[in-house]
Amino acid sequence: MANLSQASTALPQMRPGRFRLPRGEAWRENLYGYLFISPWILGFVLFLAGPLLVSLGLMFTEYAGFKKITYVGLANFEELIKFDIRFIGSLRVSAVFAFWTVSLAIIISLAMALLLNQRFKGHTFFRGLFYLPAAVSGVAMTFVWAAMFEKDYGMFNQILRIFDFDRVAWLTSIEWALPSYIIMRLYGVGHYMVIMLAGLQSIPDDLHEAAKVDGASGLALFRHITLPLLSPTIFFLMIVGMIGSLQVFTEGFMLTQGGPARSTLFYVLYLYIVAFTERRFGYASVLAWLLFLIIMGLTLLQFWLARRWVHYESQEA
Repeated sequence: MANLSQASTALPQMRPGRFRLPRGEAWRENLYGYLFISPWILGFVLFLAGPLLVSLGLMFTEYAGFKKITYVGLANFEELIKFDIRFIGSLRVSAVFAFWTVSLAIIISLAMALLLNQRFKGHTFFRGLFYLPAAVSGVAMTFVWAAMFEKDYGMFNQILRIFDFDRVAWLTSIEWALPSYIIMRLYGVGHYMVIMLAGLQSIPDDLHEAAKVDGASGLALFRHITLPLLSPTIFFLMIVGMIGSLQVFTEGFMLTQGGPARSTLFYVLYLYIVAFTERRFGYASVLAWLLFLIIMGLTLLQFWLARRWVHYESQEA
């Protein structure tokens, strides 16, 4: 026994769960790892990090592309604050658009999720059917909606004609252009519906059953159990929807180019016009970084407000 104990103490002690490769093999294995991720790193530097750093420098210059870069100091910021009426208008249009699209999308998707969460014949078919428009590309759906909004032969005006209402110039009138885009944006509500449905199915059935035993009505169940436990999902959709709505571009660029009378001049569309139509890359860089700060500020504000109304099951326990 003494010989066995001496032999065991003579063996090198190794910590469980830790194993080190020889220095040469470790270097070679790390090299292989870096080689595998090098395309991503190269793409990140060339198409994201590089342009971001360049735009930071361009904010203080006047540059039209393939011409001399002129340093102008804070002139671009002064123009933004004092003289740019289009900036204020585009910010207002994007804010109104984001508020209504996110609000309506959450309300409609919640109603659809509550309906499709029930067990009835064909419920899986309808889930796929309602999600299908969200899987279509934005460009294709924009053409479809443009045909539906057409003044003379569009589907919406044909429906109005059946009920003896006057035709509406959906995309060419100041009053209806922005509401038309809000309606158009709701084609992607199926994506919200799927996420909302997943949130509903994550709520434990025991909570509803216990509340029913206590005599809670359907409205009370929704108000005191379903809605509070669904608040993290709603919060997530608010964040994602706000970020996406403030960056809307495709529909406005393809259909109205900001008209009529700048009523659909979205912020990113205005940024595009400044950069690639007016060729003022310095001022466009200011607009781009300001949009980043606006989105980041609104996101942080929503996280701060979320502490008051977002409830998690672990907190309730």
